[in-house]
Amino acid sequence: MNLDAANDFMYAGERLSDYQMMLCRFDGSSNEAISAGSNLNFNTVRPVNSDRFFLVNTSYEEPLTATFQICKNRCYASDISIKPEELSAMLRWLGRKDRYHKLKLYQADYEELFFIGSFHNIQEIKTGNSIHGLEMNFLSDSPYAYMDTVELDFTVDRSNPHTIVNLSHETGHLYPSVFTCKCLSSGNLQITNSIENRMTEIKNCVKDEIITLQGQTKEITSSKTDHMLYNDFNYNYFRLANTYHNNINTITTSIPCEIHIEYNPIRKVGLG
Repeated sequence: MNLDAANDFMYAGERLSDYQMMLCRFDGSSNEAISAGSNLNFNTVRPVNSDRFFLVNTSYEEPLTATFQICKNRCYASDISIKPEELSAMLRWLGRKDRYHKLKLYQADYEELFFIGSFHNIQEIKTGNSIHGLEMNFLSDSPYAYMDTVELDFTVDRSNPHTIVNLSHETGHLYPSVFTCKCLSSGNLQITNSIENRMTEIKNCVKDEIITLQGQTKEITSSKTDHMLYNDFNYNYFRLANTYHNNINTITTSIPCEIHIEYNPIRKVGLG
């Protein structure tokens, strides 16, 4: 992605234009190569007396990174220099250390995408004693972007499966950010995803009980506080999956259920 094509972004719920600022490139900026977040590390093993190296596993080596430069928007400001109080407000917004935040760029083809991360190494761009802009680095929490949240609501049982198309571009699996299951009858709940033939089981469920699974943080809760989940759960958290040739997830349950899912599909695009 070319940051020159965008002039505004939203970070932690505030827009750059709220500060009468815009993305820019100052003269003399280099056209440097910027991480696309796809640097894979290949772990291999070579058997004794063999010349072949066999692949054991792969992992991403680094997250997405990018360098931003910003300046005042001449459409809103006659004085293009950044005053101390303006600089303080910008640093308070961008140079925060509480946690990672959502970054959304306003650019064609990126309307439904966002990144999670933090700005750091913020430096002033000066002419004489006047500050005319800022340069800062953005460090993402992952080697890819995310798509806006997809929400799914459906009723399912053993004889009425429900099909979910996993929109993620990354092969493998991902855990929904939200997964709730309301049991419409009592019994042992088994949720099966055909693409992996993987079963999530919670025994001794009762009618109208709502089970909430947090696969990302490995938490499970029930609306029935007396349900001893630590005895009845098989600890297979529900997840969506895909392979290079198949992204169809067919869901069945052993008892009728109302299921709500929220997830953010992965988009393999660069930042910078």
